[in-house]
Amino acid sequence: MGIERSGTMNNSWKGIVAGLLLVGLAGCAMVPPKSFLDPTKVGMFPLDYREGGIRRVLTPRDGPIALANATDPTPEDLVPVYEDYRIGPLDGVQIFINDFYQAGFPYSANIEVTATGYISIPQLGLIKVQGMTAQELEQDLRTRIQEAGILPDPIIQVLVTNKRYQYFNVIGSVSRAGAYPLTQPDTRLLDVLGMVGDIGPEAKRLYVIRRVGAGKVGGEQSGSETPSGEEEEKLIIPPPDESALGSTLSVQVGDGSAQRSPKKPAASAPDRAFEEVMSPGGRQSGGTKQAAKSRMAPLIYDPTTGKLREAPSRASSSASSSGGKPASSASGGAATGEAVGDEEPFDWEAIPEYELSQRVIEIDVEALRSGDPRYNIVVRNRDVINIPVDTGVFYMMGEVSRPGVYAFNAREITIKQAIATVGGFSQLAWPSRCEIIRREKGTDKQITIPVNLDRIFAGLDDDILLRDQDIVNVGTDIVAPFLFVIRNSFRFAYGFGFVYDRNFADKDAFGAKINPQTLRIQRRQSRGLPF
Repeated sequence: MGIERSGTMNNSWKGIVAGLLLVGLAGCAMVPPKSFLDPTKVGMFPLDYREGGIRRVLTPRDGPIALANATDPTPEDLVPVYEDYRIGPLDGVQIFINDFYQAGFPYSANIEVTATGYISIPQLGLIKVQGMTAQELEQDLRTRIQEAGILPDPIIQVLVTNKRYQYFNVIGSVSRAGAYPLTQPDTRLLDVLGMVGDIGPEAKRLYVIRRVGAGKVGGEQSGSETPSGEEEEKLIIPPPDESALGSTLSVQVGDGSAQRSPKKPAASAPDRAFEEVMSPGGRQSGGTKQAAKSRMAPLIYDPTTGKLREAPSRASSSASSSGGKPASSASGGAATGEAVGDEEPFDWEAIPEYELSQRVIEIDVEALRSGDPRYNIVVRNRDVINIPVDTGVFYMMGEVSRPGVYAFNAREITIKQAIATVGGFSQLAWPSRCEIIRREKGTDKQITIPVNLDRIFAGLDDDILLRDQDIVNVGTDIVAPFLFVIRNSFRFAYGFGFVYDRNFADKDAFGAKINPQTLRIQRRQSRGLPF
């Protein structure tokens, strides 16, 4: 019996020593907000109501999550614009004119507007119709016919049969993407969703890309929002004025007949000098001939200086080979190599570039479907409705239960939700050691951002919104394996006792033991006692 009490005392001392060792190893894990013994058990667990934020931007290099410069709808986007359709390029126009060719017979023609906005009518010639309404074209034709003396009071009717310049486009995650005619001025986004067969339930945002500041081109409505104070830019170059061609001259052709040709406008001084040089019988002075010869010499680009230099002529090359100097140009001639070599390199950035400004309107699909009138905006002419196709993924690695790649499914997922998606941390995780590896958009660079998940789950730091291609790596610590062994070796039992496994047991615990009651019965039976 004394031996058994001694073994019990030794086990008690072992338990005390193990407990002290447990407290020493778990010292860093006991510091708030970390949980006791197990740092993977994170959380806030407040006694009252608490609020926290979500960070959408981690570094200054993070761009917007949505499309660039996306804005919310404005009250002006809800107001339809009622106005007559204006003819645009490639539209179909049907024209009726009574008694135009012959009395009692109406003239009828289906004409397609050219790409530059013109139509052609016999006896009237080319007519610019782009930007006109049907009524304005009727009045213009009536005036032209009266001025030409064809009819004193013509009866004209104009119909726009094919309105190709009034439409909107739908792209992205829809069943029937494409271009749709805009037949009603009060067409709204919910009407468009009905046309395209609705969109998937995973779509949370859609974007309306609207042209702004381009002026009215053809049939574009005034709803394109041309900024005040800015002149509308002319996209169509008008044909040259016939008056600029001047009068015609009679010239002789090979068969002796006279042919009329337009007279060229007066040439400038350099052009006249060039014509004198190139003409066979023109007056040519020595200086002019030398200047023309130097101007006609080939030019070579020097990549080291970024300038143009003249190729050496035969005379100069022969002179240099003989040791002499090339002859300089005569009086009135221009220096060749130096003049060309001193020219400034061509500035490509000085070329004006036409940029069509646009406006991006962000629409909350859930609010739109629920009937929120703020998002049911009017669709304007030439609008592009983009329902993005969700292909975003994020990667989970390190000390998590289920590492791998996961899809966003058109949702905004924070790092808390990502940890919950993968089933939490593994037994060796150290939440205060975590990093997010983010790819910088538009470059081949990656940014590593340290994150303390322990503070985030405790409510001391804001949650973080993940982005496409983000990698979340949960690390571990040198103390984590020891804490894992300790918390899996000791377990509290009723009566404040310890239950421990063979890692901390004596040698008698390695095998099975017989019940003490059974041993006492066996001893009594061996002595011949009946009880």
